[in-house]
Amino acid sequence: MSSSRSSVTALVIAVAAAFGAAEPAHAAGLLGGGVSGYVSDADTGLGLSGATLAWGALPPVAAEGSGRYLLTGLQPGETGTLTVAGPTGYEKTQIDGITLPTTGLGTQNVLLHRDWAASAGGAQSSSNDDGAAAAGCASSAATDNDRATGWSATVATHPDPQADPAQITIALPQTIDVRQFVIDPSASCAHDAGAALGAYRLQTSPDGITYNTAAEGTLDASARNRNTAIAPGANTAQIRFVRLQALAPQDAAQPTIDLRELQVFGAGPNTPPAGTVAVDAPRSFIKGVVRLRAAFTDADSTITRYLWDFDGDGRWDQATSGPSVAHVWTAAGTYHVAVGARDFRGGLGTAALDLRIIDPKALVEPVIQRKPLITFDPVDGIDLPVRIACSSKCTFTASLVLSKATAKSIKSKKRTVLALRKTTEGPGLGSWTITLPSKTIKLLRKAHRKSVKARLTASAVDQQKRRSTVHRWVTFR
Repeated sequence: MSSSRSSVTALVIAVAAAFGAAEPAHAAGLLGGGVSGYVSDADTGLGLSGATLAWGALPPVAAEGSGRYLLTGLQPGETGTLTVAGPTGYEKTQIDGITLPTTGLGTQNVLLHRDWAASAGGAQSSSNDDGAAAAGCASSAATDNDRATGWSATVATHPDPQADPAQITIALPQTIDVRQFVIDPSASCAHDAGAALGAYRLQTSPDGITYNTAAEGTLDASARNRNTAIAPGANTAQIRFVRLQALAPQDAAQPTIDLRELQVFGAGPNTPPAGTVAVDAPRSFIKGVVRLRAAFTDADSTITRYLWDFDGDGRWDQATSGPSVAHVWTAAGTYHVAVGARDFRGGLGTAALDLRIIDPKALVEPVIQRKPLITFDPVDGIDLPVRIACSSKCTFTASLVLSKATAKSIKSKKRTVLALRKTTEGPGLGSWTITLPSKTIKLLRKAHRKSVKARLTASAVDQQKRRSTVHRWVTFR
């Protein structure tokens, strides 16, 4: 069990950003002081339900599904220790020297590593030297997450002890990318302190057949009775088996090599966030605020920030902690807008859309020697914006016709509810809005209808008798 903050505070800022700090409003009405926060997986950022937390002699409190916890009934201003036990297979820790505020709640977020070598988490261990098992010092004692027990192996007596050293092989419960090993090399089984593990080699394997060295070194007396973190130098990806070879004790005169705990930290392969991005309004105009909203999910990590590229140049222009952003474009055009969702583990998922930014005052050059063009913007409530582009003076007509069933349902006497005729002043652009008539809207309200579908027929004819006609069903809401 660690007695320092180092193992739990290095990534607290990232977790606090992901989950938010515990609400100080909960302090209102509490008897005495308290402390709250989130317990999260140090490798994925996900909240850990099932973790338990205690302060002094108070009964432990279980974290909620999101990892949030709340301890109350403490003395305001006191300094104490927060003891945290993770769910099955996770490490235990304690944070000393927490001083509560004199009013309200204190906040302490906690990050716990999953110990993939823990037998309680589904790992299985074996050894070529379990001779001390009868004395309670079998190799399984090094993976039971209990520093009161440990493994004891006999120092090899043949000429080259490293040729066939005592070793523990651990089959992890799933394939992971290893990030760190943690060793407590203290003596066990009532042996002298010098029996603590000295020279060691850590090997990894994806299949349990071929093993490669991930880390090796020598521990001295300063490593006793505490956890020593060891960063692997190679062979960390897609690992299913870990092997520790005990090469020598710290004191060469000792006949045994002892190990209290071996932990393996890491996480499974990361799947980046996946999702979409959409614009809030059906039309977007220059010099107006355009709001974009992303919708991403991440099953194996926590999304910590969103990155935005507004002009499609491949560079992120803005970062936000939430999934929405507002932006103003000053020039008309079609922009390839992208959003990236970055997760706690560094994974990046992206989505994009092509966004048309309109300048409503801009003139459209006529299309020479072509039939008239008819374009529609998305329906906005009861309005359907429409534009035509003609190479000469143009006449535009449009009609809305209800189906027989709809007309009968809303008791409309006529199926044709709108007939529109407009003429451009010359070549170029014509722009109008097809609006559902007020009479039809009243009938819809009486019939308790929130939407109606109508058959739209739109036609544009220029002076050269070139015609374009569009037929489509349009839903007004």
